[in-house]
Amino acid sequence: MRRKLLTTMIVLGILVSSSVGARSLVNMSLGFGAAYSPLEDVDYSVGMQNSENWMFGGELSARFAFLQAQAMAFPVVCSDDEQGVLLLGMGAVSVPMIGSALALELGAGASVIYMPTSSASSKAYYELADGTTVEADQNSLADAMLESPVYLQVGLGSELGPIGFKVRYLMQSSATLGSVLTNNDWWGVFGIEKASLSLALALKMF
Repeated sequence: MRRKLLTTMIVLGILVSSSVGARSLVNMSLGFGAAYSPLEDVDYSVGMQNSENWMFGGELSARFAFLQAQAMAFPVVCSDDEQGVLLLGMGAVSVPMIGSALALELGAGASVIYMPTSSASSKAYYELADGTTVEADQNSLADAMLESPVYLQVGLGSELGPIGFKVRYLMQSSATLGSVLTNNDWWGVFGIEKASLSLALALKMF
């Protein structure tokens, strides 16, 4: 009975999002954007003038009806001043509010900071939530993500023809994916440590 009810709700959601939402049922897009993440002791608006408070990166997004998956990458400076890449994998719901012109996006996902080989180091590393690093060849990506912060997302998206635009808050939780799964503490993900204002422009591929 429960499976039938769940299936019915999913089918209705797909029909509503594709008809009432007046947007395509499937969307896959490639985009680029910037995330503003100021230091705590900097005035929010004044900090926008400092390029060091901005992260520029790319993303790949796929949506089926109201279900959305995103992969994002931002070059970052790690705790030891080495260069790294912040990788985010997000699952989200995209609820149309004004046809394809405006949608509410709510999501959550895992993260990891990857530090590739460089002139200073012949080994690649992952930087974990506590600031420690582990060698990439001795630890899997999945293990590193378990010890890295969970991210939440709240934002607005727009699809105008082949062009998409997103404005959202990316919030880094104090919880890791591992701590949530081990302690079954799902409310812990709402303990926000810092937030970034993200802007992205995307081009629809199909």
